[in-house]
Amino acid sequence: MRAVIIDDEKNAAMQLYSLIEDYAAITVVNIFTDPCEGLRWLIKESIDLLFLDIDMPNISGIYIAELLAELQPEIKICFVTAFDDFAIKAFEINALDYILKPCTKERLNSCIGKLAGIANKKKELEVVSDSSTYDLDIICGYDNENIVLLNYSDIFYIETVQGGTEIHCKDKTYKGNKALNFYEDKLKKKAFFRTHKCYLVNLSKVDKFRPRINYTYDMFFRESKEIVPVSRNKVRELKAVFNTF
Repeated sequence: MRAVIIDDEKNAAMQLYSLIEDYAAITVVNIFTDPCEGLRWLIKESIDLLFLDIDMPNISGIYIAELLAELQPEIKICFVTAFDDFAIKAFEINALDYILKPCTKERLNSCIGKLAGIANKKKELEVVSDSSTYDLDIICGYDNENIVLLNYSDIFYIETVQGGTEIHCKDKTYKGNKALNFYEDKLKKKAFFRTHKCYLVNLSKVDKFRPRINYTYDMFFRESKEIVPVSRNKVRELKAVFNTF
């Protein structure tokens, strides 16, 4: 795996390089302390992994990442920065990781573990950062041009609609930018259940069920008048979850 480091602080770049050297599967092919020079090089060359500072002179790491997302979307980007202010942007760009300086061996191990998951399973990735590590119970929803951070606990259900997905909260519905399978994988340990090919439901919000014909159910929520279907092939699995009906 070919990697590049861009960081205007030479000492930080070399410290990161010394950590990466221990991974036989990753070869650092270039290190840039001038972000403009690094961007010019990346436009012409193909790599797999970019370790990228954010707050740099003349051009920011966020701009570089956004441009590469269009030119070479297959590049995995790991932000390595002294600031936690840009975590929201990292979510938007779908960065591989967001590491706060100084980067430690343990933190880098976590990042490399994500790469292994991509190679072996082609899994969707959660963007994380740390204090050492942020593991935020949020996903991004879109309200026109605004990116809204939604707590898992505020979500009633996520629905596949024509052209994408919608995230339904108590008083408002937001656009999603991922397929329903992505949200299912991200939220499966957070009490969310796929009731139907088009619906992912927060079971902690559910109030009652009502049987319908053909062994299907309607699902009702507390604090919402919305009704979500439970498909026939999901009923048995749902009963096993609650073990009560």
